Amino acid sequence: MKQTLTLVSLVLFLGLSSLHAQREIGLIGLDFQIGLPQGAFQDEYDEVGFGGGLDLYFKINQDMPLYAGFNLSMMGFEQLRRDFTVLLPGGFYGDYRLRTSSNLFSGYGGLRIMPETNGWVRPYAEGLIGFKNFYISKRLEARQDLFDDNWQEQDRDTDGDWTLGFGGSAGLLLFFGNSGVALDLKCSYLAGGEATFFKLKDDFDEAEFEENPFSAFDPVKATTNMLIPQIGVVFQMRTEPKEDTPPVEVE
Repeated sequence: MKQTLTLVSLVLFLGLSSLHAQREIGLIGLDFQIGLPQGAFQDEYDEVGFGGGLDLYFKINQDMPLYAGFNLSMMGFEQLRRDFTVLLPGGFYGDYRLRTSSNLFSGYGGLRIMPETNGWVRPYAEGLIGFKNFYISKRLEARQDLFDDNWQEQDRDTDGDWTLGFGGSAGLLLFFGNSGVALDLKCSYLAGGEATFFKLKDDFDEAEFEENPFSAFDPVKATTNMLIPQIGVVFQMRTEPKEDTPPVEVE
């Protein structure tokens, strides 16, 4: 038993020593995000978004704490379901249901400054510029039987708008020893241009709704500033250091 523990300790020591000797070439991370609308965006659309993202950064120069890369994220806001009863031609009534989901897809290129530290905590800051796509997926269903909760899709539509996004982030990487794995705590503030998104009307004209069910939504335009707290996990990408080649002597 004692010999086994000694062997395991030796393997772990050699593995960690080898890992420590490798040089970092980049970082890849996955995170969970909360989207908090700010300013005019909050005034028009006071909903909280939840989603996730992917970060990929490469070290520009081994002698500088500067990284370049990008991130992609998807975030969902409110999901609505609303039932309507509409007077149909011939004096009959029909039951309809609208289902909607509001979403945000975004992508940014970034530059990150992250100094080397001797400890397990590495602070960083980054600047970002990219795009945002706010879109709403709308689906209309009709009840097939008054005595059965069976709904069939009648129509489907998607409306969205693209806008510029820019801002910055500050964060901390908390490494688990020399494992190359870290907990990522980050908060971003991302401003943006105006985007058009859609809100369900409180009241609507039944005749207009019968002709176009998606007329139950009002377009709203506002700037799209957001505060985004994030938590995730980051993995270092490492490679073996290049060995120095001895100079060739010419006789």
